[in-house]
Amino acid sequence: MQRREFTGLMATLATGTLLSPLIGKAKEYNAELPLALPENIKQMIKNVLKVEYKKMNTDWFGSIQIEGLLRFAARGYKPGYDYANNWFNYHVEHDGKLTDDEYYQQYEGNKARIMRDGPMAFVLYSANLGVAFPVHELYKQNKSATAKRVCFDVADAILHYAARDRFGMLAHDDFNYTDFAIPDTAYWATRANAIAASLSTDPNVAAIYRKQSIYQLEQGITYFLDKEKNIVRTGLFKSEPGKTYWCRSQGWLLWAMAGLLRYLPRTDTKFQSIAATMQSIAEGLKKYQTSNGSWRVLIDDGSTPEEVTGTCMVLSALKEASRKSWINKTHDEMLDKAWAYVQSSVDKEGNVHNVYTGWAVPAEQRKTNMMDERFMGFVPGIVMLAADEMTR
Repeated sequence: MQRREFTGLMATLATGTLLSPLIGKAKEYNAELPLALPENIKQMIKNVLKVEYKKMNTDWFGSIQIEGLLRFAARGYKPGYDYANNWFNYHVEHDGKLTDDEYYQQYEGNKARIMRDGPMAFVLYSANLGVAFPVHELYKQNKSATAKRVCFDVADAILHYAARDRFGMLAHDDFNYTDFAIPDTAYWATRANAIAASLSTDPNVAAIYRKQSIYQLEQGITYFLDKEKNIVRTGLFKSEPGKTYWCRSQGWLLWAMAGLLRYLPRTDTKFQSIAATMQSIAEGLKKYQTSNGSWRVLIDDGSTPEEVTGTCMVLSALKEASRKSWINKTHDEMLDKAWAYVQSSVDKEGNVHNVYTGWAVPAEQRKTNMMDERFMGFVPGIVMLAADEMTR
């Protein structure tokens, strides 16, 4: 499907390299992961690298693994950079040549329109929009003009082409407007637009992206956060608030907040209110942490299993918030306990256990025993983000 060019965006791209930070001395890489990483986590990362990069897709199952590798590449890990760079170049060269049906076969999620007029083809299924996140991490390391363009293309698609639900939030995909909405869409839309705002050298264009980022986040907070319990609802179902509090929903909304605050000036009028909301969620979550350091599939239901992916998402967002003083340090003990649980959930072969392999809808239906039923690619990616934060 062809898209119209966004004229302000094109002007930004034309001038962007002039005002980008100058590239100084070449980055020094090495072949070793940080010493602070536990051996089982190192093995998990090495397992990711054993997968042929051509088989790592651009949906969330693949893209978050690439982001995890690039987090460690930023700390000097050359195999992570090389793998991610090969992955990016392959999909730029390959995906645009696929038919729609061939493209859809690359991932498990819903079908939607495919955007084809930029250097990388991508689909308007919301989780595929997260491809901008590792691509931005790659851009920060090599200043690739192609990577920069992809970041703008994704934000442009969210601004102009992606569907919305009746609350103005990014729709899950082209077909799900009213059946359900979960906080992951707030994450994809908020962070992608915040990245584009940070890359734009035209203040007027940057303001457009920033406004959309803030709007999507504020709508997510309005409709997903239970302000009495200070925890996050699983989602909206038929436009009505869900009755459960799923583990990964906590992470999605916290990740959305972090995805904006990384790029929002502290002087911005919205900064303090968003940081205060993160603080309140941290306080709400503390009440439900188990003695083992985890959060459960349904975090307020003690009969449901302890779960590692939601724990990792909460951990990575709140540790970053603490490290950057967006929230206070009083939650560090809670985060240390969560990190101990995460480490105990990875065996010495690098396999991750205690994973809820269901989604939001079965969680809302209280089908909460769907544990470790199959390997899901996003799992090591989530663990890598938490591991990066906890070993800095």
